Amino acid sequence: MEPSSWLGLLAVVVSTLGGLGGTWLGRTRTTVQEIPVDGLPGAPPQPADTWTVSPEMYRWFQDQMSGLHGRMRALEEAERESRSRADRTERLLGLALDHISKQDSHLRAAGVPLVPMDPELLAARDSR
Repeated sequence: MEPSSWLGLLAVVVSTLGGLGGTWLGRTRTTVQEIPVDGLPGAPPQPADTWTVSPEMYRWFQDQMSGLHGRMRALEEAERESRSRADRTERLLGLALDHISKQDSHLRAAGVPLVPMDPELLAARDSR
């Protein structure tokens, strides 16, 4: 046989083996694996080929739901606290701006020259 036919046959064999190896590697890399979600404990094993739920699975599900509801209550409480803190801050800022405005008007009436206020403070004061 000529060397070119051997090289052609070798190219076919190498490309076929490469394709098979790539396919095998791709299939083993893309298999679905159980990944724990957010540190949740794994569910207990279930009976195979049945639609019934084991008591262990039911208790596990109840525990997960009660934990979820507890976390939701904590988040809602934190949100309520954050909103009340923001409302309190807004009220105090409004009082401070009113006080600054009164002091400004008293000093202007007395003829004392003032350093101009920051434009953001003026806009906040005038928006109230």
